[in-house]
Amino acid sequence: MVVPLLSDQRRSHHRFAPAFSLVELVIVVVIIGIIGAIAVPRISSSSENAAAKAVVADTRALQHAVDLYTTEHEGVLPHVGAGTAKVFYFRLIKKSDLDGTINASGIYGPYIDGIPVNRHNGLQTIRHAGAAAGANTHGWRYDTTSGLIEPDHTTGTKTFKVDTGTVKEATEKLINDLGG
Repeated sequence: MVVPLLSDQRRSHHRFAPAFSLVELVIVVVIIGIIGAIAVPRISSSSENAAAKAVVADTRALQHAVDLYTTEHEGVLPHVGAGTAKVFYFRLIKKSDLDGTINASGIYGPYIDGIPVNRHNGLQTIRHAGAAAGANTHGWRYDTTSGLIEPDHTTGTKTFKVDTGTVKEATEKLINDLGG
């Protein structure tokens, strides 16, 4: 009987298993890189498009709130007699009487849950008149003559992720920050 040497046993257990060659690994990495180069711009473009669509939807919702307030209050725009930004916001998000007095048992309103954040500049405030829309000083611009609401960001601004809880909570914080 022939007894194999210990070195022969080790050799038989340590044979190389089939593996990928370096060239194959490089090709896979290059393919993944090409796919990434194609996918990343599309994903970032999608988020910018979504933010732009959200700003359009938020503008429409604010404009609808102003228009509905004006219609129900016999043609009077919500800023008339408001005195402060806080009262203007309250007239859109709370109940009121025909004369615009904020009243929890009023029959008019609320017209919107809260003031949305402009996803292009991260601001939630509404500027009354002043510079034309695009000054980027507030989230929205409200024309006190026509009642028109416009986003107040400059084109090409970066997109902000809005993570402030609900719009209603963010609006309550905004109003508390205004004081008075």
